[in-house]
This record gives sequence, structure tokens and C-alpha cells, in this order.
Amino acid sequence: MDLLTLIKERRSVRQFLKEPIPHEDLEEILEAAQWAPSGGNKQGWKFIVIKNPDLLDEMSKMVGDKIDKLAEEAGLGNKLKGNKVMATFFNQAPVTIAVFMERYISKIEEALEGLGYQPLEIQRLRGQSDLQSIGAAIQNILLMAHSKGYGSCWLCSPNIASPEIEKLLGVAENWQLKALVPIGKPARDYKAPVRKDLTEIVEYRD
Repeated sequence: MDLLTLIKERRSVRQFLKEPIPHEDLEEILEAAQWAPSGGNKQGWKFIVIKNPDLLDEMSKMVGDKIDKLAEEAGLGNKLKGNKVMATFFNQAPVTIAVFMERYISKIEEALEGLGYQPLEIQRLRGQSDLQSIGAAIQNILLMAHSKGYGSCWLCSPNIASPEIEKLLGVAENWQLKALVPIGKPARDYKAPVRKDLTEIVEYRD
């Protein structure tokens, strides 16, 4: 399969078979993440591969509880019910990869901070290269998983419970949870999502 076809055929999968994933397949998927580009080549990522169903259930409950609490405190009733479903299904996959980021502050960012620039201004001027690096690693995970016949999904919504999950997994304070990526054999087929036409998203400056 050529690369463009692989990219086009990848889907966000939310229903999985219970088939285990061989260790060698996981190693190749993680090796693809390892070779993603990163700001300053800092490679400020950590991947925790979670197979323990009890641990995944506990994480899922943490996320669900935080969303329920948010809905209650904000007076939203059942309006976050759909968000809860979309944020907690990862415990149904045989494997979920928790992706962590270590903050990278470049010399230019240090200079801007020293000059009194506010965090949002610095983000605007510097583009959060550490976070973009994590995104590149996650995309590699998704594509490699798809190339091996697995489905996956890029989840940021579980970050609502990131402090609790970080404590549960015992990571050091310098590591921040940024995404969960459940992986497994898809339990059903998924249709291609509608994409905007290139003319809507691309401009040329010749």
C-alpha cells in the first residue's frame, strides 16, 4: 500500500475485538513513534502501554467521574453524556497507549519570557513545538497501526482526568498526559469521513 492510500484509508476506530496484539507488532508501532520529528530533537515523549483491563477500567471511570462532576458543577444535566461516551470507550480496546509530553522551552522562549511576554503570547510566537512533536509521534502510531491491520483512535478528551491518571500510572511530575490511543482489531467497518475540497483549505503564493 502506498503512503497516500494508507493515509486515506485510516479511520478513527471506537469498537474493538478482544484479540490481543502481539508484542512484536506493538514494538513496531512504538518504533514508528520514536522516529517522529521533534522540536530541537528533544524527543520529549513517553509512552506507557496499558494492557491490564482492570487498570483501563479504573482510568475510564476516572474520566467518566470527572465529566459527570463537570456537568453537575456547570449545571449541564445530561448534556455531556455523549462526550462521556466518546471519552471513556478506550477500556474496550486490548491495548491503550498513554502518551506523555515533557515540556520543552527553547532559548527564544526563555528570552521572550524574560522580556515579560505572557504565556499565550509566547505560544502564539513559538507554536508549542513540544506539543506539535507529540502530534507527529501520535500520527505515526495511527498510521503504523493501520498498516498492520489495527484500528486506533486519537483521544484528548480523557485529559480531563490527567492529574488522576498521571498519579495512577506513577509518572514523574515533569511528564504531562496529552493523549490516549486505544488500539485493536476493528469490530466493524467505518466509512470515510467527508473532507473539505483542497480548494477550500489551500492557497498558493506563486
